[in-house]
Amino acid sequence: MCGIAGIASLDRIDRAAIAPRLARALDRLAPRGPDGQGTWIDGDCALGHTRLAVIDLSAAGGQPMARHGLVIVYNGEIYNFASLRAELEALGHIFESSTDTEILLAGWRQWGEALLPRLRGMFAFALWDPGARELVLVRDRFGKKPLLYAADGAGLAFASDLVALDRLRASSTGIDPVALRLLFTLRFVPEPWSIRPGVAKLPAGHLLRFADGEAALGRWYDPATDRPQVPADSDGVLAGLRDRFDAAVADRLVADVPVGVYLSGGIDSALVAASMIRRQTAVRSFTVGFEGAAPYYEERPAARTVARHLGTDHTEIVIGADAALGAMDAVFDGLDEPFADSSAVPSYLLARETRRHVTVALAGDGADEVFAGYRKHRAETYAAAYQALPGWLRRGLIEPASASLPESKTDPVREGLRRLRRFVAHAGKSPAARQAGLYRLLGEADLDRLLIAPAPAPDLEGMIAGLRRAAGTEDPINAMLTADMALGLPGDMLVKVDRMSMANGLEVRCPFLDHRLVAYAAALPGGLKLGRAGGKLILRRAFADRLPRAVFRRPKKGFELPIAPWLTGPLADRVRRAIDPGRLARQGIFRPDLPRAWSRDLIAGRRDTSEPLWTLIAFQAWADRHGGGA
Repeated sequence: MCGIAGIASLDRIDRAAIAPRLARALDRLAPRGPDGQGTWIDGDCALGHTRLAVIDLSAAGGQPMARHGLVIVYNGEIYNFASLRAELEALGHIFESSTDTEILLAGWRQWGEALLPRLRGMFAFALWDPGARELVLVRDRFGKKPLLYAADGAGLAFASDLVALDRLRASSTGIDPVALRLLFTLRFVPEPWSIRPGVAKLPAGHLLRFADGEAALGRWYDPATDRPQVPADSDGVLAGLRDRFDAAVADRLVADVPVGVYLSGGIDSALVAASMIRRQTAVRSFTVGFEGAAPYYEERPAARTVARHLGTDHTEIVIGADAALGAMDAVFDGLDEPFADSSAVPSYLLARETRRHVTVALAGDGADEVFAGYRKHRAETYAAAYQALPGWLRRGLIEPASASLPESKTDPVREGLRRLRRFVAHAGKSPAARQAGLYRLLGEADLDRLLIAPAPAPDLEGMIAGLRRAAGTEDPINAMLTADMALGLPGDMLVKVDRMSMANGLEVRCPFLDHRLVAYAAALPGGLKLGRAGGKLILRRAFADRLPRAVFRRPKKGFELPIAPWLTGPLADRVRRAIDPGRLARQGIFRPDLPRAWSRDLIAGRRDTSEPLWTLIAFQAWADRHGGGA
């Protein structure tokens, strides 16, 4: 993994002016690549790179890399680089290093854009063609690696990180009002928006060509067209799944540095570890738990059971409240825009401790989006039954009664009531509206109460309806999963994984997001993934012999922070600072009444408002660091 930044200009680049700006951008990216930095500047383009050495640790693997008449800066891993190299050597290409970076240069020279479907891996790269004076930006199929850009009449700038891009452009002012509204709608800013006006995220599976002052954006990967044939018989389906998953894990074990695995005790990471142990005699595994936390948040006992069954060399990381609080600033430092998934905190601490032992860790991320593992997916199986109830019963009795139910994640009964309340609030809607409602943090009325500046209200339901249609299937579960893969996965899950691991110089690889496995799963009927007994049905069937039966029976747990009790306890001061009326007045962004009401409700135990409060805290932490704070 690495960090990349650069700029292509229509005017001649002033080396004396651009070099210090590029250096400041690379300083920001240094945690992503602690093993070295490099720059390349000519009259039309300046490129910078920070390196985390994983394959070919020699100086020959440094970047920017100029070969085959092209120059590249690249962040990621190409797992099939060895077979591509053999193919290119047979075509007459000669290589000077053993890196996957050089494969991209030779492959682009040989095949151009047709190289991209051949790649297996995670990547974001910028390739400069001096002869054509063209800059090409490319992002992997599912958005595992970040890439942001800003284009204007003078040129195009890009970086792995928004703060680095601000430094490169010498611009760090302004807040996009639409992105801000989306932040308080979703808890994250989805692609292609960013919190900065004029800055966009290159969407997953897209590339951008910049030449002669024109930026042309296009899609190179469309999941809807990537549907392999699947066997007609059940045994063949299961065998195909096992083969693809094991191949995905095997690909991700290729490295010239130590490799470990995150182990939560749930199905996903346990299956990754089980596949690893079939290929190597020693596997290092790592899990994290909160000292003194409610059982809802504790994963160590389950992970310990899996580690013993598999025989991994297991490390438990115990996080006390003081350690988590002490990491807050480091977490917010690692985020380049406001991001309100509180599980970023344990993710950071897990990555920090894991990095003390290994440079690469495999993880189970992506399995929920691919195989229907979230509770919201299971709720879909009950929505039709709920809608079959008489309207007078739903609207006249059930919905008003559920709206007044107490909620809390620290008590099992109240947690169950919280889930019931959330289900009832959306179960009677259309599929797209139901999915949008389960994503939504604040409704439009609350957004209007909170935000001072008027902004076009993004049509979240319409956005999700479009994503579901793009799936090209009538299967409602597969349509839902396609929308999750396009919205929540690159906007939330992969942002958390990338930013928190890269803040610690740790590379995390996700076998469940191997595109061959994803395409195979998408070609299977939704009923094979989700039923009334829960999600990931086909995983439970295909791998039943690899793990104890109890692992497959455990209820789904989120990798979350016990944020509600902390916001009324050790984090209460952060709440007070975030909602301070004087500060809000100076900022001119938020009205104070709604945040004050959130705080009162949480303290009184009337309603769990921890998520909107945490979102405001996350925004204020970003604003303090990068502009917009007061």
